Amino acid sequence: MKIKNLSLILLASLLLGACGNKTPNPAKETKQEEIQVDETKTGVKEVKNNDKKPNKEEKEKVPEVAMNMEDAIKIFHEHNFGDASADSFNFDKLKVEILDKDIIYSIEGFKDGKAYQLKINNNGKILEEKIEDDDDKKKLAIDLKKIISGVDAWEKSLEGQAKDVKVKEYELKIEDGKVVYEVELDNGKDVKIDATTGEIIKRD
Repeated sequence: MKIKNLSLILLASLLLGACGNKTPNPAKETKQEEIQVDETKTGVKEVKNNDKKPNKEEKEKVPEVAMNMEDAIKIFHEHNFGDASADSFNFDKLKVEILDKDIIYSIEGFKDGKAYQLKINNNGKILEEKIEDDDDKKKLAIDLKKIISGVDAWEKSLEGQAKDVKVKEYELKIEDGKVVYEVELDNGKDVKIDATTGEIIKRD
């Protein structure tokens, strides 16, 4: 009987010791670290000159066609900077024109003392491009990770409109230090949307 009780005591001690030495669950820690809150809710980031070039692991595959705004931005950065990864995005204005048989993307960005403009269609074909010297050493850029997508802004602008109303064009830009979408509908109405929250700021 004493041997049995001694065995039980030893087993309990081992279990308690294991619990006391148990390391925190790395998955839970990672999950907490990944949660980031954009307290400013502006959708912009401050950019300084940076000569760092992406390595092979950082590079992303460039879309062959621009199916949406995000694809067009990747093509813009790959064409100008040789990098389509989201961390490299230094753009401050984008206009999307929806035509009957085509979509035209006009994008403006900057990097290391140069200002870039590129106009492409939805097949990724370059229609116009321009590069100029830029004296500004530090600028505000749109942070694509902290704003709603072009598709979400599109759908938001059509809320409350007649079923046959369509989006004619929309523009993503920085206005008073905050990123906004300005959407023009084919019924002559304009809708301004907060790009970080998706809330309608103004409807004409």
